Amino acid sequence: MEERKKYKVLSEKFELTAKTFHGLEKILASELKKIGATDIQILKRAVSFKGDLKMIYKSNYLTRTAISILLKIDSFKAESSDILYEKTKKIDWDKYIKLEETFVINSTVHSKVHTHSHFASLKVKDAIADFFIERFNKRPSIDTKTPDKKIHLHIKGDFCTIAIDTSGESLFKREYRRDTDIAPLNEVLAAGMIMLSDYKGIEYFYDPMCGSGTILIEAARIFMNIPAGYSRKKYGFMKFDNYDYRIWSTVKREAENEIKKDIDIKIIGTDISEKVIVTARRNIGNARLRHHIKIEIKDFISSRFENKKGLIITNPPYDIRLKSNNINKLYKDMGDTLKHGFKGWSAYIFSGNLDAIKHIGLKPSKKVLLYNGKIECKLLKYDVY
Repeated sequence: MEERKKYKVLSEKFELTAKTFHGLEKILASELKKIGATDIQILKRAVSFKGDLKMIYKSNYLTRTAISILLKIDSFKAESSDILYEKTKKIDWDKYIKLEETFVINSTVHSKVHTHSHFASLKVKDAIADFFIERFNKRPSIDTKTPDKKIHLHIKGDFCTIAIDTSGESLFKREYRRDTDIAPLNEVLAAGMIMLSDYKGIEYFYDPMCGSGTILIEAARIFMNIPAGYSRKKYGFMKFDNYDYRIWSTVKREAENEIKKDIDIKIIGTDISEKVIVTARRNIGNARLRHHIKIEIKDFISSRFENKKGLIITNPPYDIRLKSNNINKLYKDMGDTLKHGFKGWSAYIFSGNLDAIKHIGLKPSKKVLLYNGKIECKLLKYDVY
């Protein structure tokens, strides 16, 4: 009987949602399909899918463009805040949160009925607290900084979905980057940019303004098939009642058996700042990629690297957080350097300075709208002939 019950838990299909950044939804959907997810639907900044317990672990460990993986607890219509409270309270919360644990409510609200996300969060928090008080005469505590469990409330109109975060800390926290420069690039965004590019079949991968090395590290991990979560030790699902260490170990072992120890692609990074290069070297060392990524202090402007099948992906200054003396000249010089020194290459330039981009002087063959935090950016592809 116990074995049958356990089999049911292991084979149960869960309704899941992977959150991501605007512009990376299709990439994430293809990642999920590749690892065996079913019923995949592309949403706004998210992808919904179904999978078993193993899929929860795989989607957290393997997807490079997911920010978090949410497990649906319940969904219902709530025409008022009182109904939201009552229906939330009916959920068996002791299945998801222990009395000694802490939790937090994160809300996304698009509704004329529920007009304030903070008030909706309070209603859900009160419902959970009252559920525990009525059943156990005490309740778990709120912790907004390092909660044991994150509960997500999504409201569209009067339709409410309540989910629990299986990731814990955001998945862009890969745990190799302990040092950053002034304007660090998010790891998920860096991986997404590479996966949006023509990165297959190249000889050289080059980031000429490498900063703290994030693009280089994510590229090396993609080329070597190193799991996105390879350096992470903790995930939210490890605190769930149905956490199965044997399945988690199997997921890790299967993925790590696919790692390529040797690759033919040469991965190169340069930056004009000695301080930044020191930081990049430290992060590359933390990621255990010191033997696969070569970096040096060098000014990209006027450099040459012709007659090679190469790809450039870089995130130059926008003149917003990281200031440049003459941002338009910098972008013009970048364009001139590509034209005269990198014939035969493809270059992807990611920037939030949409005016400075016009000074590159090359016609982009591809444009993708992305966001770096709240900054509207474009990833532009240039084919250099």
